[in-house]
Formats: sequence, C-alpha cells, structure tokens
Amino acid sequence: MKMSRPGCIFICKDRDNPRKKRVYLSVDADGRYQNEMKAREAMETINRQDFLLVIDMQNAYLPGNPWGCCRMKEAIQFTLHAIEKFPKDQVAFTGFIPPKNPEGTWKEYNQTNKNINRDTRMNEFVEELKPYICEDNMYSKSVYSCCKNKDLHRTLRQYERIFVTGVVAECCVLSTVLDLVDMGKKVIYLKKGIAGESVEKEEEVVSILSGMSPVHIFFK
Repeated sequence: MKMSRPGCIFICKDRDNPRKKRVYLSVDADGRYQNEMKAREAMETINRQDFLLVIDMQNAYLPGNPWGCCRMKEAIQFTLHAIEKFPKDQVAFTGFIPPKNPEGTWKEYNQTNKNINRDTRMNEFVEELKPYICEDNMYSKSVYSCCKNKDLHRTLRQYERIFVTGVVAECCVLSTVLDLVDMGKKVIYLKKGIAGESVEKEEEVVSILSGMSPVHIFFK
C-alpha cells in the first residue's frame, strides 16, 4: 500500500540490545513543520465537526501502579487543558473493563491481569477527570480499540476531526487511531496528552503513524 506522504522506512539494531530491531519512518523536516502547523491551527479553530476522545485515563496507568505510564501526569494536565476548548457534548471518555466472556487470547489476558481487574480503585478514572465525566459521555470497552463500542462508534461517525488523548500509546491509543483512520476520520494526535509505558514506545508509535500523515493524521 502506498503511504500518504513521501517517507522512508528503515530498520536498525537497538544500540543497547543488538538482538532487538527498531523500525523508523523518516519524514522530511518541512513536512513535520507543516504537519505541526496544521495541528496547531486545528486546536485553535474547534468547531461543531470536532470531537475530543479521552482514552482510558484510569488509576491503573498512574506511575507506580501496575500498568504505569511514565508521562501519565503530564498527559492528564494536557487533557484538562484540551477539555476546556471543547463544548461539553463534544467530549467522550472511555474506560477499559475486562471482558466477561473472553474469547481466544483475551482468556489469557484475563488470567494474567486478574488481580488488577478485581481492584475497583485501579479501574476508576483518575481524580482530575472525574468532574468532567458523566453517564452521557462515558463509554466502556473490553478490547483495545474504543471504536468497538457501538454507541461510541455511532457518535464518532457524526464528526469529521477526532482529537485524541489518553493511554496506552502502544495499545489502546494505537488501535483506536487505526480504526478512526479506517472510518475516514481526520485524527489529531495530541502527543502531549498521550502516554505510553515509556517515552521510547511513545516515539515508536508516532513513527509508525507518521506514514499516514498528513492525509489521515496530524500530530500536535
């Protein structure tokens, strides 16, 4: 499949682990600059065709907790700033809950993470976001992609540009963004509002998704 912009994919060995390989996508500096400018413009011109999707900001992902993301605190603060730019009815929050009747590898997932799944506090939303969350704007899911929630999918179809923040960059965020692209949505990937297990993994996700920019994705 042809990439949406010129670029070059190359593979090299990890300096610290020769057996590990990294995949990079090079994008020209001018292209990155234009991408960032378009994303910045999008943030400054929020309209009725825009929607903010906040993915899985739950206690389990706070630093020091079982699924801790290194930049979670920073992502929360950026998300709070982003929420203030959108009308209340153009913001949604998702929360991951373990599948009740898992199939295939989700059975192994449930078994591996059973202690976290049973911990009510770990599955609660972070305190900073609770004032913004209500029954009307909260959607649950039991897989990585938010788009698999039928009610949320129906809501997202009404909008042209989807702004994304949340966790985990290399799991639920990545899976959701790919589904949004397939839905034909312009994705505004808010890097400062997205946290991964490590900064390295956050950067790798951006490298992968850069191949779909600027036609499908802008990075801010």
